[in-house]
Amino acid sequence: MESLKILITDGHALFQDDIPKNAFDSFGSVIWRPRTHPDELLQLPADANFIITNKYVIGPRELDHFPNLRLIAVSATGYNCVDTAACRSRGISVCNVPAYGTHSVAQHALALLLHFSNRVALHAGSVESGAWSRNADWCYTLTPIREWHGKTLGIIGMGRIGACLAGMAEAMGMQVIYHHTRDLGMPGRAFVDLHTLAANSDVISLHCPLTPQTRHIVNETFLEVMKGAAILINTSRGPLIDQEALALALRSGRIGAALLDVLDTEPPPADHPLIGCPNAIITPHIAWISREARDRIIDTLRAILTGWNEGNLKYVVNLEDNNVK
Repeated sequence: MESLKILITDGHALFQDDIPKNAFDSFGSVIWRPRTHPDELLQLPADANFIITNKYVIGPRELDHFPNLRLIAVSATGYNCVDTAACRSRGISVCNVPAYGTHSVAQHALALLLHFSNRVALHAGSVESGAWSRNADWCYTLTPIREWHGKTLGIIGMGRIGACLAGMAEAMGMQVIYHHTRDLGMPGRAFVDLHTLAANSDVISLHCPLTPQTRHIVNETFLEVMKGAAILINTSRGPLIDQEALALALRSGRIGAALLDVLDTEPPPADHPLIGCPNAIITPHIAWISREARDRIIDTLRAILTGWNEGNLKYVVNLEDNNVK
């Protein structure tokens, strides 16, 4: 088995404190970095032939620094952080990790929705503070409670995660409509155009990749068509939404709420237009981060390394070039 020289650029998000950091030691020598800031990569030893990255951007300048580089693995499904064209021209394979977080991400989208509609933590906190003991009635609410049975969920991007969330929503009695690159012929789920989806959905959840075509797919025009009490959920990629347009829609009360796990800049600046907006609930990009999902990522990366050594590389995303192994 070939001994690899492996560089992990931003391991903290993946490993956290609960996965052993020696997961790849059996494949060769490993430089494990919890995080790597811009330009720091160019100060590292240049002999790595295998890089594992998550969000660290790798383009021509970084590729020039590693003349022996043969393989880049992105420890996520989206691989827009790597210049695949530049890699193809140099015969460098790029792999990703598909389908690791399907249930975790769908679960988080549903958790955001139920958090908004039921405010469990808010009410539980009031009980802990003694409010129920002091109350004159046997029950009370601090916010309105909404039921989702019979409501319509619109999903943009009916891939694995979108379909998983659709099943969860249907179990609660919601009707599902969707917009996708094509009609998938899904029984009980209507394929519609974006305008129809925006106008008819009580809840809209984004599950499409970020491409030039989907950037700002939710923009001022889309937001104007949405129902006044509709909820927008994004657990996919921040730039799918025009952040300024969404902030304006929230501040004006044009839509009901935005439940977001991703923003266009991460970490966001303190003055980000969506932080502090009324009815904006934002979590720090954690939909993917369950222990189970991260274990699957580690297992897939190990499979990629094993496949490289056995001449059967898995999950290659730049196969177009014949020079890529």
